[in-house]
Amino acid sequence: MKDVLPVGLADKEISLEEKKKEMVALTALADKFETLPMHFMKFHGGSDVDDVLDAMEYATYVHDVEHIILDNMQFMISRQAVGGKGSSYDKFDMQDIAIEKFRKFATDYNVHITLVVHPRKEDEGAKLSISSFYGSSKATQEADTVLILQSDGKRKFVDVKKNRFDGTLGHVPLYFQRKSGRYSENPETPPTPQRTSIPKGVSAMNGTNQVLGKARAVASGGAASVYHDIRNQHPIS
Repeated sequence: MKDVLPVGLADKEISLEEKKKEMVALTALADKFETLPMHFMKFHGGSDVDDVLDAMEYATYVHDVEHIILDNMQFMISRQAVGGKGSSYDKFDMQDIAIEKFRKFATDYNVHITLVVHPRKEDEGAKLSISSFYGSSKATQEADTVLILQSDGKRKFVDVKKNRFDGTLGHVPLYFQRKSGRYSENPETPPTPQRTSIPKGVSAMNGTNQVLGKARAVASGGAASVYHDIRNQHPIS
């Protein structure tokens, strides 16, 4: 929608007609959103990896799904590791097994899998690298592309750390759009200030003396209008 959602319309000091217009716009957007080929798996918290793979296989056959997003690796396998007599080694081992299965699934079914993995505990403001991923290095080894959401305390950007396709690396800046609450790679465009129109015959680049000199010359014998220097009152661009 790229606009402010009509949340809390009852508290807004707008007319009833304007509230109805906003609700109609939101309803139309929701109806349009329902037509998108998006499906959501009903898994919450720790889940068995094989059950997730069965749901993914069903989605590829029945709904022709081509892109699967799993968020996130640690949360998904946490219950399996904590539920029994597992140690931290068992948890990392299960994560490696899960990544192997996801890698094989992506290859066998020719689908794109985006797997969210949280980073290790790092110093605040420190730049993350491939070694910052939680668990063993298998997650980054098996991945075709590694993207890191970076934040240095002042700015956010997506950092491409691995690209198996052609090796191109780099980063894309992220700018927060206050109006819509979204992130975009383009900064918000500030409102364009109104420009002051300069009368014909007055130079905006030359000093005040020239303008005042013309005024004195006109006052002494000319009949033309007198222009005053207004550069200290309005921004001239």
